[in-house]
Amino acid sequence: MSKFFTSLLLLFSCHFSLLSAQSGCSGCQVNLPVLPADTIYLGTAPDGVAGEMYDGDLSFRMPKTTTPVNKIDPGTPAGLNIGKITIIALLNVPPGLYWEPSQFEFDPDNQTDGCVKFCGTPLVPGMYEVEVFVTAQVLTVNQSTSFTFPFYVAPSTSTTDGFGMQNSSGCGEVTVSFENNILSNGNFGFNYFWDFGNGETSTAEHPDDVTYSLPGMYEVNYEAIIDTAGYELSTVQIVTAGCNDISLPPISNAPPELYIKIKDPTGNQIYQSPIINNAPLPSAFNVNLPLGPGIYTLEVRDDDLIGSDHCGTVTFKRNTTDTLKDGSLSVLLNIFHPVHTVQSTDTVYVFEIPEPPVISPGGLVEVCDGEAIELVADYPDNLQWFKDSSAVLGATDSSFTVAASGLYQVEYTTPEGCSAISEAVFFEVLPAPFMPAFTEDGNWLTLNDTSILPLDYSLQWFINDVAIPDAIETYYCNTTSGVNLFTLAVTDNETGCSNDFSIGIAYDENADCTVPTEEITAIRNSLQIFPNPADQALQIVFENDLLKTVEISISDVTGRRLYFAKEQINFSGLSQTLDVGSFVSGIYFLQISTENDRIVRKFVKN
Repeated sequence: MSKFFTSLLLLFSCHFSLLSAQSGCSGCQVNLPVLPADTIYLGTAPDGVAGEMYDGDLSFRMPKTTTPVNKIDPGTPAGLNIGKITIIALLNVPPGLYWEPSQFEFDPDNQTDGCVKFCGTPLVPGMYEVEVFVTAQVLTVNQSTSFTFPFYVAPSTSTTDGFGMQNSSGCGEVTVSFENNILSNGNFGFNYFWDFGNGETSTAEHPDDVTYSLPGMYEVNYEAIIDTAGYELSTVQIVTAGCNDISLPPISNAPPELYIKIKDPTGNQIYQSPIINNAPLPSAFNVNLPLGPGIYTLEVRDDDLIGSDHCGTVTFKRNTTDTLKDGSLSVLLNIFHPVHTVQSTDTVYVFEIPEPPVISPGGLVEVCDGEAIELVADYPDNLQWFKDSSAVLGATDSSFTVAASGLYQVEYTTPEGCSAISEAVFFEVLPAPFMPAFTEDGNWLTLNDTSILPLDYSLQWFINDVAIPDAIETYYCNTTSGVNLFTLAVTDNETGCSNDFSIGIAYDENADCTVPTEEITAIRNSLQIFPNPADQALQIVFENDLLKTVEISISDVTGRRLYFAKEQINFSGLSQTLDVGSFVSGIYFLQISTENDRIVRKFVKN
């Protein structure tokens, strides 16, 4: 069934998430095409762009049964009802973005359609592996799982009248591309100046990318000078002329009839104005004559009845601004030279990458099985803990308690969205020694199986939780009257990890603490069991003809008896097959009890 959950989740993984759920990002609208009632459908959502507001809806329909999933994954059985599906959390979302679904829990029997509102402003461009945590229910069984999917935040763009920038903000180091909005298209008369704010400048129409390596705010200034309209002589003003007419009778000076002639730098006449009769001074002529490079000649004349008089000649260029004179002639030129200047300013933001957080304790941390330790980061908030490179759901505090072996790290993210991850802490849980189960025979307390002991070990016997002086062997003889709690503790000297086993034992006044004889030792050595490990049957071979009757029992590691029988021994010894197929996998102890002794062998059930 886990394959079904994976298939179902992957169908929703492409879009179910950009962000972390937060109020204020609600109000999505379900907008679905015509669909079958029991189907799987997930809409689309566009990628984000760093620095630009994001606001959009994503609609989806969940399946009612596993039948639509079976069409995609034939390994999933069809026809099973799907229970509640719950959206739990999203991790590693692009900083600055938030999400909120129309609801977090869905009962496909009654509600299959939903939507998600995405909003916010992504801060840092990049490809993010967003991790989604959900739970699903099939056949009353809940299963939690997570999956990752990529979400791309494109570099930020910024546009002014004169230019645009791409990837204009980021963390640590930012390489910015610039786009000129006022293009020359190969024509003359365009001049550019770029000041990138970091000491670099350019006069290129299309400057190279600029890398900003230090955190800060960099003001980019742009200027385009457009000089494509050329020069135009708009008016010629005759201020003084000195060539007045003479009128008879009576004799007096009369205003002149003025006109002008203009020759280009090659000497060709390119303009002659109309005559202004009785021209008052100053007088102006509207010329509107385009000018090129070189020296032009302007002649002023007075038209008379019997000809014309020369009033003076001046020369000029297209950039002349002074008053021109020739004797009594004074001329002012109005030369129009339109130049358009565009100036624009924008800012590049480079945010500082924070110092990686430091975890205490660090490096290699070892504990014994069953123990835990608290890892502490040196940042107070904006944290996310990871185990074996996967984010741990809900682990966002400055401290994190761990009890399982793995590689642990913590990531800190600044308010601007820049992050740094710590060095790894290698946390290893060391195994505890096997439980040193022992049994009582008379007053002798004996470890059931010495083969379970570590290579380098220490033993200690306790009575009523008090260590017994010098009681450090695999056996101990009880000499204390009454019923007491005896404990055997074993320590792996290499790791320092310990384990213990305890049982209550009553003192036997009729037993003593005699050390076993050589004969008893030989009897003990004659007991064999095989195969070990065992699957279904355990064979017992006891080659001994000194005994008549034995008791056979099997106990688990806690001392609980699972099998007991009395058997007769003939002259050839004992050969017995025991059925252990119903035993759960684990460690067991076979015990052969005689009139004067007890023999224990350990075996493993597969």
